[in-house]
Amino acid sequence: MTETKAAKSKTGFSPFLVLGHAVNDTSANLFTGLLPVFTSLFGLSYLLAGLVAMVFNITSCIMQPLLGRWFDRTQAIWLLEVGIAVNCVAMSLTGIAPNYTTLLLLVGIAGLGSAAFHPPSFSTVVRSGGPARGRAMGIFLSGGNTGYFLGPLVAGVLVSTLGLPGSLVLLPIGLVTAAFLFRIRVGEHHSAPQTTDQTRPVNMRLVALLATITAFRSIATQSIVTFLPLYFVARGEPLLLATSIASLWLGIGVLGQLGGGYLSDRVGRRSVIVVSLIAGGLSFYAFLNSSGLISVLLLALSGVLLYASWSVIVVMSSEAAPNNVGTVTGFMLGFSVGVGGFGALGFGAAADKLGLDFAFTLTIASALVGGLMALLLPRSKRLESGKTTTLQ
Repeated sequence: MTETKAAKSKTGFSPFLVLGHAVNDTSANLFTGLLPVFTSLFGLSYLLAGLVAMVFNITSCIMQPLLGRWFDRTQAIWLLEVGIAVNCVAMSLTGIAPNYTTLLLLVGIAGLGSAAFHPPSFSTVVRSGGPARGRAMGIFLSGGNTGYFLGPLVAGVLVSTLGLPGSLVLLPIGLVTAAFLFRIRVGEHHSAPQTTDQTRPVNMRLVALLATITAFRSIATQSIVTFLPLYFVARGEPLLLATSIASLWLGIGVLGQLGGGYLSDRVGRRSVIVVSLIAGGLSFYAFLNSSGLISVLLLALSGVLLYASWSVIVVMSSEAAPNNVGTVTGFMLGFSVGVGGFGALGFGAAADKLGLDFAFTLTIASALVGGLMALLLPRSKRLESGKTTTLQ
């Protein structure tokens, strides 16, 4: 058995899909590392800087549930390659944007590309993950989180060495990745297996509760992701160091994605979500009130904990709607980034008036509220065949 087939047999989907997720989300989070430069270049306030993040998140969130619904009906798997290509091309052009308006337009187009990629990819993972859906989703999302980790770091390196036009390096990488995924998919003639339960209705109450928890989590994580480089730059750190520290927070979150999904298959979805958000929020609060090596370790710990909940939330929402996986995961991710975008905008407004430290304190409160709401989730490992597996 080849290495590729072996990996596929363990996770249920092609490992190249994880690679595609990494490239897509590297592009999607490139603007976080570029944001301090754009803020200086165009003379932006924190509010206008937050608007850049909001535009990407809003265009992505509006389209993802719609494209998810369309994918459920048509199984148009080619959205994977088109989405990556559009996202990478548009985001790479932001470095040569002549003004703030053009920057917003390009970021919005990149958001549309990211929206096209996610519903079919999530559906493929959920439908092929079997009883270890938590683990499979954790592995897949680790690719995306790796991309988010690399985004600010890549931006910092490119700008430091090549200036803003260095973002154009991303353009051929995106196109080559899209072409490679297309070739692999056509060569395998593989499509995601369908669920066997064709009559189970959507558990709307559970989906609504998960969406509410997601909103509080996303406000916290997206605000941190967007403004952490600015936080360190405001403290007098150089741009490359600031983006590197932000990337550390995102990169260490990969461990959270993997660990959260793995544990949720064994100890239950609810337990992982509750601990993730409450302990993650408290760890970030401790980071803000510490210094030196301890503060770096606490920042890393908060990334592991806060990101441990996301793969579990996505799997739990898909189990609540097994016949509409593309729709519900597209909605959940779109809703997450959309609310996160508004959260980043509100964070920027709060930071303008009250300072970055106080604004970060508000994000901590958001994570804690999400964790407390997660106590209302059912105590179950998985939702299958219309029933819950209750933990004693």
